[in-house]
Amino acid sequence: MERIIDNLIIGSGPSALAAAMALRRRKKDFEVVDAGFDLNPSRAAKVAAMSRIEPAQWSKQNIAEIFPPPIASAAGVEQRLAFGSDFPYRRPAELSIVSENCKVDVSHGFGGFGNVWGAAVLPCADRDLSEWPVEIPAMRASYRNLSEYMKISGANDGLRAQFPMDVSSLGALEKNSQTERLLNFLDGKKAQLSAVGITAGRASVAVDSSGGDNSCRYCGHCLDGCAYGSIFNPRIEWEKLRGEGFAIHQPFYAVEFNEQANGVRVKTIHLENKSVVEFTAKRLFLGLGALASTRLIARSLKIFDRPITLLDSRYFFFPLLSLRKTGGESRFTLAELFLEILDPKISQHFIHFQIYGINDIFRNALRKMFPSFLRGMAASVEKRFYLAQGFLHSADSGHLVMQLSASSGNNDRVVIRGVENAATISAARRAQQLLRRELLPFGIIPPFFLKIVPLGRSFHVGGSFPMGGARNPFASDLMGRPAGLSRVHLIDASTFPTIPATTITYTVMANADRIVELAAGQLQDK
Repeated sequence: MERIIDNLIIGSGPSALAAAMALRRRKKDFEVVDAGFDLNPSRAAKVAAMSRIEPAQWSKQNIAEIFPPPIASAAGVEQRLAFGSDFPYRRPAELSIVSENCKVDVSHGFGGFGNVWGAAVLPCADRDLSEWPVEIPAMRASYRNLSEYMKISGANDGLRAQFPMDVSSLGALEKNSQTERLLNFLDGKKAQLSAVGITAGRASVAVDSSGGDNSCRYCGHCLDGCAYGSIFNPRIEWEKLRGEGFAIHQPFYAVEFNEQANGVRVKTIHLENKSVVEFTAKRLFLGLGALASTRLIARSLKIFDRPITLLDSRYFFFPLLSLRKTGGESRFTLAELFLEILDPKISQHFIHFQIYGINDIFRNALRKMFPSFLRGMAASVEKRFYLAQGFLHSADSGHLVMQLSASSGNNDRVVIRGVENAATISAARRAQQLLRRELLPFGIIPPFFLKIVPLGRSFHVGGSFPMGGARNPFASDLMGRPAGLSRVHLIDASTFPTIPATTITYTVMANADRIVELAAGQLQDK
């Protein structure tokens, strides 16, 4: 007799985990199917050994192997690794992606891009959710639900008025002198900044600062992989769920699904022996990430050789140089401050900035900008360096167009093309000019250098099947059910009607939680 799974989740990234946690809270059974590329055992063993001792005890050999410098140039970082491994970016041989005028990645790693994310978390402002057909109180409740398993460090400051969070559960990370000095300046200018549409505060990050076993040790390798599990990573949470008896099936690549009257049949390929394995479920939750989920739906619904539009939140960056030396500390290397700009002369939507101090990634990029005989100048710049990383709303960004070729066997060829938006450069330049004017009194000078990163490179992509959309079949309902399907739920950013500039992962997870809550409350497990 065929075994039927109550709830089947495909994927293991942040959205998939949020759905799993919501089903668990609802005491619903679920199983997971994932390609699950992972660290090789020897590297994982070294990371585990490092986690049992303090950073000062790490050997130089292990540091060099587990935290090698990322590939960087004057144009930025090409790819961040996880403990020196590229497993988050590996693709099954069955999937070919060609990109034009954009730079995209999909993750089939265990934990998805949760292995290499920057851990910045900020809920969307109500005004940026106004175009979504969701009830804002329901989204707020789902943001709160995440705190059951995600530790967040931040502050109860001026950001909370527009971006409310459950401050009772916030931890507090140590501030370095660079961060403290800039925060004090911004706090002292709060009224002035507010008058020109700028709100500033401490960055909220999914980092454990509780002082427990998984608490941050300030080793300075946040962007290379956290040996202590201080940075929230779905990969760690999945292992806990596996320990509770939930089935996680690896290594399976989902080829397509077929919704039937009494369930959904999913065809997969076992990535080691290439056998075809089918799973049948009453309900299916797709959390592979927007690009991969869109590919799976297009294949399953036979949407071949047709353009599918995906929204993008374009990102850009520029240095901020302090006239005073900052000390060049790098004990914590994730975002230190958030700046939010709401100025109708620039954009009708918030522009989100994450401010970073110096770290090895930026240090390597800076040194490549100076010839060897000017290395002394590079060292001087490092001691005065901040990086402002800005994100634009999808309305001010370009977009992507995906097209899936008619399939050949179990293989898929996807072409993704970037389409520019003339508003992008103007919005980025004007935001930079505003910060230059307001930070100059502090002795912070944004140079005229501005780097617009290629479309898709922010990883803030979605909206291929937007909730409430009117373009059939490229739309979904409030439960993330695309193209009129009744048992298949999209739970990643592919359902987003817009891509706000603020951090995407936190909202992806909250929306996945909301979808499961709504589905569990309205659907019967037939």
